[in-house]
Amino acid sequence: MISRTQLYSNYPFIHTALAQLGEPAEQSLPEATVHLIRLYVSNINGCQFCQAMHDEALKTSASSKLYKRYKAALANEDLSSLEPFDQAALFLAHRVTSASSCELDKYLQHCVSESQQLAIIGLALQINNWNRVAIGLNL
Repeated sequence: MISRTQLYSNYPFIHTALAQLGEPAEQSLPEATVHLIRLYVSNINGCQFCQAMHDEALKTSASSKLYKRYKAALANEDLSSLEPFDQAALFLAHRVTSASSCELDKYLQHCVSESQQLAIIGLALQINNWNRVAIGLNL
C-alpha cells in the first residue's frame, strides 16, 4: 500500500493546491460554517478521519448551543432546523459532492451571494479531495 509519506513526496504540491481551494471560503464564510461544510461532506463520504477532525474544529468554532443544533441536524439528516444560510451552504456542498448541478433554488439563492456560492463550491471540492486522500491512505 502507498504510504502518506510516499504520496506527499511524489506530489508535494497536494497540500498547497488543496489549501488554495478552501481559502476563499475561509475568508468569506463564518468559521463555524466552514467546519460544518467540511464535517457534512466528510459524513457523506464516510471519511472517519476528517469527520473527527472537523467535528472537533466545529465544536471549538461554534457556540455550544449552535454546535448542538448543527450536530442534531446532521444526525437527523434534517437541515430545516438550520438558518437558511447554512441550509443553502450544505445543499450546495451536497450537490458538489454528488456531482449534481450546482444550482440553488430561488429561495436559497437569496441566502447566499454569488461569491459565497463560489467559495462553498471550492470548499466542497477541497474536502471531497481530502476525504479521498484520507480514505485511500486508510487514515
